[in-house]
Amino acid sequence: MVPPVDIPTSNWCPPDRITFQNYSFSQELDSFHEERSDSPQTSASSATKSTIPNSPPQKRRCMVKGESSQSPEEASKYLNGDNGIRFHIHPRDEIKICDCFLLGGCTQGDSCPLHHTRYPYHWQIRRRESKAWQSVSESAQRHLEKLYCDTGKEQIKFVDKGGGVGSIFLHSMKLVCFVGPYDKVRRLSNTSDPKENPHFPTEWEAYWKSNGNWIKYEESISQGLLAAYEQDKDSYTFERQGHFFIVDLKRRVQRNRDKGYVHLVQRRPAYRPLLSMVPHLMTLPRRPQGTVPSTSDVLGENPKDGYCGSYPAAWVPKPPDGQAFLKMEVLPTEVAYHRVCALFHQSLSEEQTLVLGIYRIRNDGLWKKYTRQKAIMSHACSLQEKQQLEKHLFYGSAADFLEPICQKNFDPSFSRLHAPIYGRGCYFSKSAIYSHRHGQASKAGLRYMFLAKVLVGKTAVGHKLFRHPLPMVPGGQLYNSWVNSKSNTQVYVISDNCQCYPYFLISYKMLSDPVAVDG
Repeated sequence: MVPPVDIPTSNWCPPDRITFQNYSFSQELDSFHEERSDSPQTSASSATKSTIPNSPPQKRRCMVKGESSQSPEEASKYLNGDNGIRFHIHPRDEIKICDCFLLGGCTQGDSCPLHHTRYPYHWQIRRRESKAWQSVSESAQRHLEKLYCDTGKEQIKFVDKGGGVGSIFLHSMKLVCFVGPYDKVRRLSNTSDPKENPHFPTEWEAYWKSNGNWIKYEESISQGLLAAYEQDKDSYTFERQGHFFIVDLKRRVQRNRDKGYVHLVQRRPAYRPLLSMVPHLMTLPRRPQGTVPSTSDVLGENPKDGYCGSYPAAWVPKPPDGQAFLKMEVLPTEVAYHRVCALFHQSLSEEQTLVLGIYRIRNDGLWKKYTRQKAIMSHACSLQEKQQLEKHLFYGSAADFLEPICQKNFDPSFSRLHAPIYGRGCYFSKSAIYSHRHGQASKAGLRYMFLAKVLVGKTAVGHKLFRHPLPMVPGGQLYNSWVNSKSNTQVYVISDNCQCYPYFLISYKMLSDPVAVDG
């Protein structure tokens, strides 16, 4: 047995670092400082207000069909994960992911003969020389699964940090590595039996190909065909409209027994969004009960609540001495995660993008300036105007600018690098897709966007020559921001960065980008 891997702790622990088979993966935010909870699993809330169990379900013993325990020769790999959870992967292909573990009820721990993984699926690629299976990165797990669940995707491209490039053919599950050390790919899965997992079993669908399109089998045929897959049979025969068809389950082809016509067949799982699994997937990181409010919004995070006090997310620790800010992950079990995702996906759909992480930024110096400006601007506002004073708006950014923004705020002079068609200042948008166009992807395809707090106040239509706020009347009160249009406002321009604060940071990928298998 390989000894557990100990993960060192520090001020900055990348949110999606996960190590399997002595291989470490992490995103590019290593220059940031993050605080994460390592406390035991407890309940938290979701945006749908689903009840998350406070105690694990009834515990059962997990067994692999045909054997009583794990073979001592199996070189299984172990890992200490979040909240004290330990993961392990066995090398054998026919083993399933342990649903008792996913639901929080496996009693066997490291001795469980089933896989212990974070999700009810797990992707690995094999190194050609050592024949060792290597788990792909946390972001690649979700990226690959999303693409695999799309029947229209037949081939995907992958890359690694070492310059490796290859393709995975999803119909045959074959890997071709043009440059790099890999030769095979595999996908591990949990049960498809809703009795074993009533919350997120793998729901397979069977398809056959005709004239370039994948067509779903009728339910009566699909049930028998999928059962044959589960029983690992070599073939399955069925009758339809007086004709008999033989499906070769190993070669994935269907043949008309009488006429000899041949069609490709495949099965694919239905996609299970992360947020839909949150209430019952107990392998996700969770904060101690009571740490994060379990109902609706945190006071101060709703732009219409008029809050003007200390930093709202009080559980986020203050930055250490000598450090301007601290970045803390918003967990999928938190209401804020659901709210931010909902705003983001209003214009960048889940069919286009994959949200990898959301983080709160705590910078007490910037927050004090922001709340001081908010108090000044709200002083002369009516109740209705106060509700429109603050907005949550998007701001696309390249990775190189994340730290300067979190340290010193958004830079109004940065608009000189783009076309400042509405005036000089910081450009924010109600639409994530607008800000996406002004961001820049990293080499690994990672993209970043802030959901900022912005005091828009009284607005005027902007112009490329504007440099400073204009008075509403000669010698009178100044406008607070410029907009693209008064009737269909999408863009806000702020010339004074005391009117904005980098509250949330979103890390995401485009599904059309190559899968980065190691980060």
